[in-house]
Parts: sequence; structure tokens; C-alpha cells
Amino acid sequence: MTGLIACLDALERIKHPSDLTLRRDGKALAATISPATRESGQSYASRIWGFDLAGGSEQLTFGPASDALGRYSPLDDRLAFASDRALPGKMALYLLQGPATSAPRPLGDIPGTIEDIRWSADARSLIVLAADRGLDAAATSGAKRLAWGNDEDPAVTNPVDTRRRLYRVMVGDGKTMEIGPGDLTVWEFDLLGDHEAIAVVSSDASERGWYHAKLARIDFATRKAVILHEPEWQIMGAAVDPAGKRAAFLESWSSDRGLVAGEIRLMDLAGGKPATLAAGKLENITSIQWRDENSLWFAGWQRLGAIHGVVRLDGGIESLSQEEGIVGTTSFLASILPAADGAGILAVRESEGRAPEIEQRANRANDWRRVTSLNSAAEQNFPGYPEVRAVNWKGPGGLALEGLVLLPKDRSPGPLPMIVDIHGGPSWAAKHAFNPGYALPHAAAGYAVFLPNYRGNVGWGQEFSRMNIGDPGGAEFQDILAGIDWCIAQGIAKPGHIGVTGVSYGGYMTAWAVATTHRFQAAVMISGICDNLSSHYSCNHDFSAFIAGGPLTEKRHIDVALDRSPLLRLDKPTTPTLILHGALDRCTPLGQAQEFYAGLVERGCVSELVVYSREGHGFQERGHRRDAWQRAIAWFDRYLKAG
Repeated sequence: MTGLIACLDALERIKHPSDLTLRRDGKALAATISPATRESGQSYASRIWGFDLAGGSEQLTFGPASDALGRYSPLDDRLAFASDRALPGKMALYLLQGPATSAPRPLGDIPGTIEDIRWSADARSLIVLAADRGLDAAATSGAKRLAWGNDEDPAVTNPVDTRRRLYRVMVGDGKTMEIGPGDLTVWEFDLLGDHEAIAVVSSDASERGWYHAKLARIDFATRKAVILHEPEWQIMGAAVDPAGKRAAFLESWSSDRGLVAGEIRLMDLAGGKPATLAAGKLENITSIQWRDENSLWFAGWQRLGAIHGVVRLDGGIESLSQEEGIVGTTSFLASILPAADGAGILAVRESEGRAPEIEQRANRANDWRRVTSLNSAAEQNFPGYPEVRAVNWKGPGGLALEGLVLLPKDRSPGPLPMIVDIHGGPSWAAKHAFNPGYALPHAAAGYAVFLPNYRGNVGWGQEFSRMNIGDPGGAEFQDILAGIDWCIAQGIAKPGHIGVTGVSYGGYMTAWAVATTHRFQAAVMISGICDNLSSHYSCNHDFSAFIAGGPLTEKRHIDVALDRSPLLRLDKPTTPTLILHGALDRCTPLGQAQEFYAGLVERGCVSELVVYSREGHGFQERGHRRDAWQRAIAWFDRYLKAG
């Protein structure tokens, strides 16, 4: 495992920038810089740094826990941010108003944990979105129950007492007032002047509520909300134009909060229904910002990379750039930060062989310049970076499909044992990234790695992203099998030496592969689902109802959920299966792993269940992440390399 250990060591040195915020003069920015993992039982040791666009950097915050969500004042150089330095797990509000050597001032009295911060236009107050104790984080950030201080004993859940709330905090004296509606949860917001907001809201405060959220206008003085739009699908990214006359937002089917990759909807706040902007041209957009009253900046996904540019309100695309890589702070959300002069942009960028860095583009030419060098050493000295190939094949019905194949750098000639790594979501996709599909360790261990993008993924348009609704484990799984056949025909994969793995929905697809085929010689199921119906009633979200085609209160959709449940399809499974799961996962509950393990053992199939304490959806602690990788590779070495 020498290559694997060297790869894990290198990945643990990668730093991740996020929360970019420009200083008022436009000559510098601040960003959260986070480590790749956190230590046992601790918060992420993220810090806020300042970066001069002409060169130079300065650490602005010093923890000791997590510092994040930095926001520069629109009128001066004060920096508001959130930190859990006082109480681990509870992000509170702080203000840095002098040199970095001065102590930040705690500000306000907010009962919940902060998830977003905005300055008022006059910089006299801060509008804060905070989540009550007992709610859940999103699947993309662990899907754990939000808690801090003393352990909850008992832990109480009900539909009325907890929600995500809006507060106004006065900068001068810290006076804190709740200004959001008392009967709705607020998922996200944008200010409409200093006394109103446009927000994504729902009556159900759980993650289920987000799937049925609406667009609303909130009056801070009365704390009343007026519903503006009830969407067919999920919505995200609401933004108000500079004149306060229009709102834009994104709408599409999305399997998880934070993964909306949709069409741009535009609506007049004086009344009327939303219209689709640049219909048929911009279909998988993940973030928008107003450039002026007549145009918006946008960023999103296209095929194996990202796009960004400017679209006018008449639907004309003023500029469009395509990137063979990730433009944004995560592979879930493409985003850009317009420069102060409106001519250039800043973004976190990464691609194959290029680790994440903050970069600046001064004009429309593709002349990006690195602002940071956080990962230069790790990038240059990365051990055995693999060959990455973009591949194409056809699924059932001749559907054109794309994915990636990773091949070990120092490989022997001829076909290799291959691991099929199925991504989660499914409103996501494997893309050109520094760590494509987070699968570099597989290649470092000597395996060919196939990262298939199947129907239902984002980057190929709205119709494509909805193709698996009502058909989980159906044609999408056949897409993957067809891709495996292609890899064998191309001499990439060695027949009889094929393994399968995946996280979340990829874990579900791994369980489906084990239950319905004898195609694989080894499987590693991570944070997966095995029973769509029991998962629906024990998890925190409404994903299962959508993927099954509709509400699981209707028999026709219940029938789909049951028919496509791997646990209920187990007959004579033969694939040795390792199951890895977080004990606190609220998105794919631990019971799913326990049920599938018991079902396999009951039928005499080789299986092992490993549960990681303190972990939610995926593994964040350094020791757990490393242990999981070593166990997975050892499992594949035992059952896959030998055949």
C-alpha cells in the first residue's frame, strides 16, 4: 500500500479556499482556507486569510476552532465572520475591525448556528441566517443533527419548535432582533433594500421541507412573508436586481440541497409569473449574480467541465466561457466572483493536475492568473498522478454518455483490474478536477478507475437530468454496465477482475449491483441505501419520493420504491461486500447499512460492516478517512486482484 499511503498523505496536504469576499476598494479579497480533514472530535481548523490582488497575503483570524463566512463591509474594511471558537459546533458572529493582530469582537446574541451573513447597505447592521439546534446539516456537509454544548438527552424532534431563522444584529451595540417569519423556515435569502428580503422558504423545517420550498418576499418589520412562486421542482440562488424590481433564481430537479443545477427564472416583483431566461441555452446553472439592471453573471456545469459568463434579460448571451475543470469552491457548486470594476472575475479553479487555487481573470480572454499558491508544493510533488482520459460510450437506446477513466502512472501494459466508482447525487457528475470523483487513491493503489456519468446527471441539460426519475436502478444502471463493457473492449479493464464502489446514491447503486448481478468480484458500499421505503421514513429528506416518481403515500410509487430496493432483490448474492457508514448519518441512516449487512450474511455472502463514530454522511475526520481508504483498498486487493 505504499502508493496509497503516499497519495493519502499528499491529499491531506491540500488546502481548500472558499467564501471569497472582495474588500471595498477591490484591491484585495478575503477567503476561508480549510484543511482537507479535521482531527478526531474537533471542528475543521479553517482560518480566514486576506490576499492582495497585486501580491501578498495575511492571516486574518486564528481560531482556535473554525472561522468561516467572511464578509467585508460595503463601506469600510471591517470583516464580519462566523466562528465556533466559543462553543464547538455553534457558529457565532464576530467582527474584525482593525489589523489582523487585534482580537475579533463577538457580536449579537443568536440562539442558533450561523449559516449565512449579509451586511446592510448602510453597514449599520448585519442580517444573519441561523439554524436552531436539532435541525440537520445538508447532505453535502455531513447531514448530521446540529448540536452543541451538552449532549441532547433526550433529543426532541417536532415540526414546530425548530427552524432556520433570520436575525438583524446591530453593529454598534450587538442588539439582536428576529426579523424572519415565525411560521416558516428560511433556507436562503437575498436582501431587498435594508428592510425586506427575497427568500427560499418552507413550512416544514426539516430537509424534507427544502424539496417543496417556495419563493417569498419577507417584510422585516412585520415579519410577514408573501409567497411569490410555488415551483414544480427545487429552487436555489435567489438574487434581487440593483433596482429592487426583479428577482432571479434557479429551478430544477435536485437530489440534494445545494446541488440545484437548473434554468434561470426571472420574475417581476410587482407581480406575474416567472419566465425562463435563455431557455434551451443555459440549463445547468448553479449560481447567478446581477451585473446591472439588465444582465446577470452566471456559472454552471456543461458536460465534464464548467461554464460561466453574462446573460442579458433579453436572453442574449453576452459572454460565455467553457472550462475543462471546476470553477467554484466545490464540485457541487460552480461559482464566480465579479471583480470590483465589473470587467474581470475571480474564482477558485482546479483541473486535472492543478490543485484548487484562487485565480483572477482580467478580461474575457482565457488568461487566468493565480492569486494564491496554497497548494503549489503539493501539486508539484504529488506522487504518481495518474493519466486521466475522457471517454464516450452509448447506453440503452443509443444514449450518448461521457465519463472519465483514471489509469495508474506506472502501470504494466494490458488490461488492469478495474474499480467502477459510481458517484452520488445523482444530481452531480464526475468532472475534470484535481481529484476526479475523489478517486485518486484507487489509481494510486494500482487500479484502473471508471467514473461513469449516467442518465440523471447534471451537465447535459434538463431532460437528461430527469431521465432516471421513476426508474432508480433501471436504465441508469444499464448505462454503467454498458460503460464497463466498453472499458473491457478497449483493453482497459481485465474481465473477471471488476469491482464496484460508491458513496450515497453511488452506495445505493453498489448495493443494487450486488443484489441484482454477479458481475462484480468485490464491492465497497459507502453511506448507501438498501431499502427505499424504510430509508424514506428514517432519513431526513424527501429524495426517495422524487426518485421513485412521486409521493410515497401512493401505491404506484410505493411499488417502484419496493421493486427497486436492493434488500428486497437479494436472492443468491455472491459479491464480497464491505459496508462503510457514519454512525450519525441522517441522509442515509445507519440502519440501511445494518439491514444490508444482515441480509447478505443471512444468505451466506461474505460481508463486513464498519461504522465510524461521530461521522455523518461521508467521513471527515482524518483517522476515519484514512482507515476507510485502507480498508477499501485491502478489500479490493483481497477479492479483486486475485480474481
